[in-house]
Amino acid sequence: MNNLLLLSLNIHAPFATPSSFNDRSLQLEEEDGHDHHRKIKKSYTKGELLAIANALATNRVMIKKRKLCLLTEEDNNNKKKRKMPKKKERVPVVNNESIVQLKRFITGEMGGLDMKLVIQKVLYESDMKKDQSRLNMPILQLKTKPHQFLTDEEVRMVDESKDGLEVRVVGSKLRMYERPLWLKKWNLKQTDNYVLKTNWNKFVADNEDLKKDTMIQVWAFRKNRKLCFAIVPVERPDAVNNAA
Repeated sequence: MNNLLLLSLNIHAPFATPSSFNDRSLQLEEEDGHDHHRKIKKSYTKGELLAIANALATNRVMIKKRKLCLLTEEDNNNKKKRKMPKKKERVPVVNNESIVQLKRFITGEMGGLDMKLVIQKVLYESDMKKDQSRLNMPILQLKTKPHQFLTDEEVRMVDESKDGLEVRVVGSKLRMYERPLWLKKWNLKQTDNYVLKTNWNKFVADNEDLKKDTMIQVWAFRKNRKLCFAIVPVERPDAVNNAA
């Protein structure tokens, strides 16, 4: 019975099994390195064989569990890699005839100074919703850092003042809009945003070419040391490529 148990466990022991196993003993011979042999007799009882069997079975279960954990971990890592969003390709800044005319108007006819591109973005549905009445400008997408077009005092007002900072805005018709807008910083969970609010809906109505999915550029400049903005639509690069 012991022989059958060992064979069923697939144990290849380094010893020979005697012809008679009734005494439950195994004869082992090993060389001690001094040109002579010594015989070691060891007995394996049924209980010991069962213990060996249990140990081997436990090891097999542990190995299977470990393999399963490794496979699960690898699968989870592959899923995470698949879920990682692709990086958005940077859209080149548009510099066409409309922008050239805008710069000439502001620096020439208006006498404006220190023009800086604040952001180039697409008008999304949220920018056009009347119940929100604001133009959203994520700070991480700004082309010019805030302290490069805002003074320290303006930064404080935009950050801390309830209403923000009053500014005047030039539209696509190349004239100063009659009503002021307000620049305010909104601190959100994912990112901080600058918004142009109050009278935004009326500004859009007065500049009919500002529509959903239109790409615009927002420029900051100074007139009589006062902060002003210009908001104009520009032709999207992908539209140009599709036309070509």
